[in-house]
Amino acid sequence: MDPATLYQLDATALAAALARREVSSVEVVEALIARRQRVDGQLGAFAVRLDAQARAEAQAADQARQRRSAGELGPLHGLPLTIKDNIDVRGTDSTLGLRSRLYQPAESDALVVAELRAAGAIVLGKTNVPQLLLAQESDNAVYGVTRNPFHTGRSPGGSSGGEAAALASGQTPLGIGSDIGGSIRIPAHFCGVCGLKPTLNRWSVRGMRGGIPGQEVVKSQMGPLARTVRDLGLVMTALDPRRQSRLDPAVPPLPVGDPAAVPLDGLRVGVCTDDGFLTPAPTIQRAVTAAAQALRDAGATVLPYQPPAAKELIYLWLAAISSDGGATLRAQLARDPVCAQLRPTMYGSLLPGPARAALARVLTHRGEHRLAELVRSLGSKPVDELWRLTNRRTELCREELDAWNAQELDAVVLPPHVLPAMELGTSGDLALTLSYMFRYVMLNFPAGIVPVTRVRDSETSWEGPRPLDSLSRRCAAVVRGAAGLPVGVQVAARPYREDVALAVMAAIEAHVQTAADFPRTPIDPGLPT
Repeated sequence: MDPATLYQLDATALAAALARREVSSVEVVEALIARRQRVDGQLGAFAVRLDAQARAEAQAADQARQRRSAGELGPLHGLPLTIKDNIDVRGTDSTLGLRSRLYQPAESDALVVAELRAAGAIVLGKTNVPQLLLAQESDNAVYGVTRNPFHTGRSPGGSSGGEAAALASGQTPLGIGSDIGGSIRIPAHFCGVCGLKPTLNRWSVRGMRGGIPGQEVVKSQMGPLARTVRDLGLVMTALDPRRQSRLDPAVPPLPVGDPAAVPLDGLRVGVCTDDGFLTPAPTIQRAVTAAAQALRDAGATVLPYQPPAAKELIYLWLAAISSDGGATLRAQLARDPVCAQLRPTMYGSLLPGPARAALARVLTHRGEHRLAELVRSLGSKPVDELWRLTNRRTELCREELDAWNAQELDAVVLPPHVLPAMELGTSGDLALTLSYMFRYVMLNFPAGIVPVTRVRDSETSWEGPRPLDSLSRRCAAVVRGAAGLPVGVQVAARPYREDVALAVMAAIEAHVQTAADFPRTPIDPGLPT
């Protein structure tokens, strides 16, 4: 096996080659470091590089393989991976993109990182994020900007943007991220890779840092990113929640099912191309339609599905995370200036109630109804209002489950986003494009992304409702020049049925990956061709 091409293999293929002793862990680590040295200067995916440590651990892994039988080794033995900046790796900072958090290395690994090491994994380094993990791109004053490998003038997404960029460019075969509003799924969609947001507490979040600690109406969940669906299944089944539950009381001791054991024949899958809040770009609707056909061909029963309360849900998410009026974010920032991408929502949260109400009236008069509602949703709220929001979140979760039960659905396929990757530095006024992402983190259903296609030259115009408001005009601007960018679809399943989500994703992947416009990775960084 040619060491120079090892970076092109997915995690499952590398694990198999390691198990057969066709390649050594040292060779894999060296190949990935060499790949990073060639391409990351154009991308900025890595925040922390652990080359010396990874080399030493790879050598130890190879020696252990010589001494022990295959049955004595963990399922990820000798396999390198990367970890998102906000997840503790002993001896490294978890900065959240803040200079005030530098030089405070973690004394121990996050529980999931410790479990990955116990399964034999080797940590290559940590990857970049946006400031406070709350933007659709990964840019901060500590580590700078991360670029999309498919188009270096576009965002790789956030907040796990460094992970997705590293995966798509072949610098790592596996990544661990976190998701509170699409932070795994946005980067996977933007960068043409796979990602899974599991059910809440499916994996422990001990040792995972967040931008708004204590805010629990919407909770963040750790999960994997990879280049193939089978790699997501590899790492999901390698970590046993029953072990984690002994150290984290929030984790139910329920094993993750094997996706390969889920038959597509007989599954009932709902399909939605437009949730009614903001119509996705043409390519994204085409991708969902292609995914639906893939599932029909695989034997699933495919039904139209309309998610309830799309408009209410996105504003509820925004209202909940801003309930303290931005006080926690300001404390986290310390002396760091707020980044450009966070300023619109941060400043909206800081406005006094009367000023927000006045601004909302002006926006309504100008026909900016969606932005007016956004302004109304932000800002400090009394405890009784926070409780009302929390209760409504619970009601919406039940309404979603009731809607699934009415159609006897096992899974739903829907857009991942309204748009493909936007230009760098422009995501601050595009929070309202995230109704599809917010839904299943708010409602706590597992949801994943699988790449399907790329934007075609004929799909670079976007038509919103007339007359166009400023949000629609911004969406149209993103789509112009987007030819060649990757596009995925989102798959949601019932809580604790990650195996079903992954099985549906795998069926879609198998159908679309031979198409000419499938976004193949790893890709060399550059401009679209």
